[in-house]
Amino acid sequence: MTIYRDMIPLDLPVVVAMEREIYPSDAWSVAQFKEEFAGVPRTRKYLVATDEEGDLLGYAGAFSPGPGIETDIQTLTVTVQHRRKGIGRALLHRLIEWAQERESPAIFLEVRDGNEEASPLYLSEGFAPISRRKKYYAMGTDAVVMKKDLT
Repeated sequence: MTIYRDMIPLDLPVVVAMEREIYPSDAWSVAQFKEEFAGVPRTRKYLVATDEEGDLLGYAGAFSPGPGIETDIQTLTVTVQHRRKGIGRALLHRLIEWAQERESPAIFLEVRDGNEEASPLYLSEGFAPISRRKKYYAMGTDAVVMKKDLT
């Protein structure tokens, strides 16, 4: 059984380690995570998915500067061995619900061009590509910006 809960400061070392393992050339630093986490709950929502033993399976976070303003998903990651089990979708749903509670008119995200695991998920949840950010990720990979209208 997967448990979904708000991220707490004690999760940060494990989240950072996961980030470094999954995104070796693009990993957020401890400082970046701490800066993001400092905005919880005013402008940010960060979640984790764990198994029954408390082992971290995934995490996700979003930013919304205020009620009625668009939300931006900052990160959504699931460990390689736990993908295709609905964890990413469940984390995404929780971020969308948070955006709706904040009365955001839309929610945005960036996905690495060619990410054949995440892109179909986002498309199936109503996100549509709207633009491209050239060389957004390390190694010069583009990001595809996607948007889902919430109103």
